Amino acid sequence: MDVLFDAPAVLPALLTPFDERGDVDPSALPEHVEFLIEGGVHGIMPCGTTGETALLEPDEVITIVTAVVEAVAGRVPVVAHVGRPSTKATGQLIERAVDAGAAGVSAIVPYYYAFDDQAIVAHFRALLKVAGDTPLLAYEFPERTGNVLSAEAYGTLVGDGLAGLKDSTGSVEVHEAFLAAAPGAQTFIGSPSLMLGSLRGGSRGCVAALANLHPALIVALGDAWRAGDDAEAERLQAEIVETEARVRAGRPLVGLKTAVAEALAARGARYPSALRSPLGA
Repeated sequence: MDVLFDAPAVLPALLTPFDERGDVDPSALPEHVEFLIEGGVHGIMPCGTTGETALLEPDEVITIVTAVVEAVAGRVPVVAHVGRPSTKATGQLIERAVDAGAAGVSAIVPYYYAFDDQAIVAHFRALLKVAGDTPLLAYEFPERTGNVLSAEAYGTLVGDGLAGLKDSTGSVEVHEAFLAAAPGAQTFIGSPSLMLGSLRGGSRGCVAALANLHPALIVALGDAWRAGDDAEAERLQAEIVETEARVRAGRPLVGLKTAVAEALAARGARYPSALRSPLGA
């Protein structure tokens, strides 16, 4: 299995644009992708939580993944989020995303029904068989799934071939437990406000919604950490905390999409700011 990223890596958790009819709008993606690559990102993750994943149909996921792969044109890896509640549905999307050119795939811990570690481990083991040589990341977000992937189960799955994890628990203690359970795995933090401590603990980097709007800022933090410039890294981390708090005020996804649309408009590009119903209601 290929290693997708060296630390420190920054991946935007990509937004999904929708047109005035509420359909996915892949034509709005190339300029956004270009903006992100110019900002220095090391990869892109479409169709996750920030991409309104639970409101996307399978064909729409593949439409977005295909458009991002084409816009990226091999310059950075595309890690497609394909997680669905059922193992079968997730496996089918893995196959289609890989066929569309994704370099890696990500799957959220299954949701809606209550699942224990045994069921979650079985789910990911089945997905690993489908993914084959394509790196597979788990995605831990218990606030959304209602289920918890334990650090012990994560370590087991890494031993089985899981490439790593995006940790959106928001807990420093949980993140440290993940890092300890699978040293050397591609463990990412889900909040750039926690990125510096995560890197110091041995993470691979950050998968960040905020990177849709401020990619260069978050990349600069990783660069300062790599260079051993602690003072600059601390300064940038404080700026990121302040910026993320400002963006998250009110309705965070609405505010983020609106800000991205405004930033791209300044470049002469069109980007729709609507969310998919019922999020946009």
